[in-house]
Amino acid sequence: MILATAVSAALVGGALVYGLDHGTAQAAANTAAAPPAPPAEAFAAAPPPAAAPAVLPAPASAASRPDPYESLSHKVDRLGRSPDPVDAFAAYQLVTACVWARDHEGWMARHILPSDRELLPTTQQACGDIASDQIQSRLRWLERAALAGVHHAATEMLREGPDGLGLGLGDADIDAPENASWKQRVAAALDAGVRTCDADSLESRVNAYENGQGVAPDRAAALTYWVAYMECRQRGAGQASAILGNADGVTQRMGRSLTAEQIAQAVSAGHALARDARPLPGDQ
Repeated sequence: MILATAVSAALVGGALVYGLDHGTAQAAANTAAAPPAPPAEAFAAAPPPAAAPAVLPAPASAASRPDPYESLSHKVDRLGRSPDPVDAFAAYQLVTACVWARDHEGWMARHILPSDRELLPTTQQACGDIASDQIQSRLRWLERAALAGVHHAATEMLREGPDGLGLGLGDADIDAPENASWKQRVAAALDAGVRTCDADSLESRVNAYENGQGVAPDRAAALTYWVAYMECRQRGAGQASAILGNADGVTQRMGRSLTAEQIAQAVSAGHALARDARPLPGDQ
């Protein structure tokens, strides 16, 4: 970052104080001035999975307390009926783990060594007595969680795509007219995630505004969400923010076309965004 004067340099140094425990941000951002939510940008999913989807630790709500005698079907039903959106996401995760194991049973037999297969759940272990109507309800539970700002849910909604088949290259055309409503709901879910300090949603906003994915490029907006992203990441880890020096590559890239005043304003807005964000009770 090249600044013309020593005064500008001082402003930049004062502006770029926030935490760094992650490399390059990868997904999309809004401005802190709260512009209208942009349409969800296109995302390319990973190639055929080599590992089962991670099931996050069960939420701490009363509806999700473990019962050693409870069947999977009963647990999914209990979580899905809970008014808590955190429980709805837990129900989605359980059913999705079943779907993944079922759909990749043959793939694992061909590509995973027998000794390594023990690290992944079998179809029987992942599915148990989960019923077909519960599998059909999984996207409904996911969307309820995402629109409430449950952490990780908005980006899972993006990954699933409008039909639950994933957003791989050559798959669903998310710009098709019939998917307009889904794109609006995804944008609303990302906004909800920003309000609950969901690092995934903030990371998505960063990438969109830095790279112009679905929105006009805006380096100031990208920097705002980058600051909030780093603070939310470190808040979740229970670590104090460290001082970020001018040599940080991500900050230099975002601030390259900004003045010292624009940088200071973006950083201040990012701190305020993270400060005002409130995770849902019991969310991870």
